[in-house]
Amino acid sequence: MKKLLTIILLIPILNFGQSEKSYLELIDEAKTKKNSSEIEKLIIGTWEFQKLTDKNGKIISQRNHVVNDTITALENIWRPSMQINKNGTYKLIGCENPTNCETGKWIYDKEFKLFRMIYDKPKYNVPIDRVSPELLEKLKKSGTLKEFTKNEIEFVEITENELKVFDLLPSDGTELKYNILVYKKK
Repeated sequence: MKKLLTIILLIPILNFGQSEKSYLELIDEAKTKKNSSEIEKLIIGTWEFQKLTDKNGKIISQRNHVVNDTITALENIWRPSMQINKNGTYKLIGCENPTNCETGKWIYDKEFKLFRMIYDKPKYNVPIDRVSPELLEKLKKSGTLKEFTKNEIEFVEITENELKVFDLLPSDGTELKYNILVYKKK
């Protein structure tokens, strides 16, 4: 009786959408290939929000957000305009709530290929101007109060008249999930 010899090859199997590349490498591959001096020149001006699309270009006009697994909020997609100045400052224009119309300084981080907007005034995860001093102190002590000092943006593409920005979606790190914020230069 002959013995049957079975050889098992161990080959990594990737599910659809998975990659052997890191999540940061996937983002880097999808970013604009323009160099920093081109980006720093093209970004100057006022950028007006046009639309949010999925990565295939389909327009998204509304989306649901789930908060604490119990509350669902419907967002009508809209973003303020951005005025990016040559002197390294920026401001948001036309915000729904004027107190959210931030100003600050911008830099393009050449190493990480990020457009960094550093706020003049920090932002918080709760409206600190509407919270009692006692509650504010409790939030600080518990570590629940989060301070934000900057926003980092990654460009899908930038041209003389159009700016496309990643709107990254939750991911398990094996695939790049995103929508695209599209702006036109005024």
